[in-house]
Amino acid sequence: MTDKQLWKQMEELAQEKQNLTRDMVFMSLLKTAYDKDMNLIMSCTYNPLIPGTANQNYMEVMGKRMMVCFTSKSRAKEMPFQSEWAVARARDMMNNMFNKDVIAGMVFNPNDENMVIVFKEMMNELITGEKPKPEFFVDSKGF
Repeated sequence: MTDKQLWKQMEELAQEKQNLTRDMVFMSLLKTAYDKDMNLIMSCTYNPLIPGTANQNYMEVMGKRMMVCFTSKSRAKEMPFQSEWAVARARDMMNNMFNKDVIAGMVFNPNDENMVIVFKEMMNELITGEKPKPEFFVDSKGF
């Protein structure tokens, strides 16, 4: 499977109304992306202090962060409050999530009524084993 095929499948699922089956299939696709070290599309802010590095944007929900992601580049471009986005390695993004207590999960297409919410605890059940901290990992309130 290529990144574009992954995104196409994720986009098709994201167009469905939220239900347990949709969410389980979506999480299975995320596991595949993690296992095969594929790419996901994230909302970000480029870090001027470290050229070529981006900090992933998030939504705060009840004191926890939900990393903002998209199922397609066109959705990323349509985001009304955030114009920056990047393609990043799923394994790095998810290992960042697994290694930070402040992150509760991921939200895909937050500007859509059928947004997909993925909780870290659920992904932790699917992805077992060591989850190393990614390069440039920073564990602070600023990131």
